[in-house]
Amino acid sequence: MVMMIRNILKDRPSNYLKASASDKTVSAHDYSDLYDFIFIALLAIVEVPIRILEIGVSRFGEGSGHAFSQMPFVEKFVGLDILPLTSEFGEKGTFLQVDAYTAEGVAAAKEHGPYHLIIDDGDHHDEQQNVFFTLYSALCAEPSIMVCEDVRISRLYTRLQAIGDPRLLVVQVPAHHPQTDNIALVKLNL
Repeated sequence: MVMMIRNILKDRPSNYLKASASDKTVSAHDYSDLYDFIFIALLAIVEVPIRILEIGVSRFGEGSGHAFSQMPFVEKFVGLDILPLTSEFGEKGTFLQVDAYTAEGVAAAKEHGPYHLIIDDGDHHDEQQNVFFTLYSALCAEPSIMVCEDVRISRLYTRLQAIGDPRLLVVQVPAHHPQTDNIALVKLNL
């Protein structure tokens, strides 16, 4: 475990995201600190490489799939999207072209799980973000973290009410950018 934490502190996940041209590291949409923290928290408990599932990897976010697939502390990355993928994720990555917000999409993802980190970076429609935590909770490993990206502050109260899970954490992203109206909803299953 100590070696795994040393590796992640030395070679942060955000470095891989930046190198892959992921949309997770652009100025007003910067998830670098959040994902660095999440990886450190998970690896301190799990002590082995983790498995990741991300919804929404074809438009703007394909770089994150490449980044996650390259990280030495990731065992397996699975990306879901309704759109086709333009390039492979590599040896540790799998792409499934499915509608992630259907029973078929969840069943396809389940074949490769369970997952320590599940990310919703799909189309950001209200209904999809509302059901993400319900649909994908069954695919969580012990322990795990779920992240729903790109929730607007103007929709936050309605979203929290619709999801109805008191374990949700509200994280402003990026934390150092006070003008942002971007929120991540994070559920810790630790």
